[in-house]
Amino acid sequence: MKETLSIIIIFFSFFVSNSQEREIEKIYSDCYFNAMPENGKEVKRYYKIYENLLISKGFLKDNSGKSYYELFEKVMTEKFVDTETNFSLIDSINTLNYSSLVHANEKCTEKIKSLKKYKNSNTFLLEKRMDSIKEEFDLKNASEVFLKIFDYRDFEIEFYKLRVLLVLEMNKSLAEFEIETPKYSKERIENSLNIYLSKENIISVNGKKTSKTEFNKVLEDYLLRNKKESLISIKSSRNAQYGKYIKLNEKLELVFSKLRNKISIEYFNKEFNSLTKGEKEKIEKEYSFEIYDKEPE
Repeated sequence: MKETLSIIIIFFSFFVSNSQEREIEKIYSDCYFNAMPENGKEVKRYYKIYENLLISKGFLKDNSGKSYYELFEKVMTEKFVDTETNFSLIDSINTLNYSSLVHANEKCTEKIKSLKKYKNSNTFLLEKRMDSIKEEFDLKNASEVFLKIFDYRDFEIEFYKLRVLLVLEMNKSLAEFEIETPKYSKERIENSLNIYLSKENIISVNGKKTSKTEFNKVLEDYLLRNKKESLISIKSSRNAQYGKYIKLNEKLELVFSKLRNKISIEYFNKEFNSLTKGEKEKIEKEYSFEIYDKEPE
């Protein structure tokens, strides 16, 4: 579970601010949703579906910032994994043509970093604190930092509510992969697709530097060839940027989601989210992948 929590921490690292008026967060949130068609109407609809499911199950008391903070606290202290709701927020978002804007928006990050107030914000301070501990990353201490910096007022902002739900689902997915205690045969590990993120934030696949287009094709070919035996080995330099590492994980999920939709259309003439439970199980039984997350070098 430690690797799972590590990824959750990374997932938030570049979006946190805690200034008294939450001005930086509000600017980022507005920029984030305004970059999408109809101000992110479809994304908000999907996250509201998941939110209502969590409320119906009692995992969220309501949609208040306080309830979201309490949920975030449970996730950060490894006391909660959603195993009951039958809804994939990430898969739903990945059906949108602009899904890449949902997972990360570098332009909005650049925008807040260009503001004079940015260097006086807690966003800037937190970034420096995270950089200072990356050589000896301590999950317990990092979790405490996040829990002290955030409070219920942050989660009154729509962007942070969405982020909590994405983290919650990522936590569930990683728990299912059981990346903290991998038990793979020597043969399967040797046949894995080896991805490396260098200190210069350059991605290599099986020792070869790849462009975005090449990466997507190599990954898709590997998944099609190995099907349910697919194993993706990820290793990164300790000096690689956290944001680049989490974007790499998101890219894997996005490529697989698109491939699954492609297979669904070939098999059943409809996208994966429109399939029946039995149809989904048929595809999931034949095609899947697991992540073997190695220690940073």
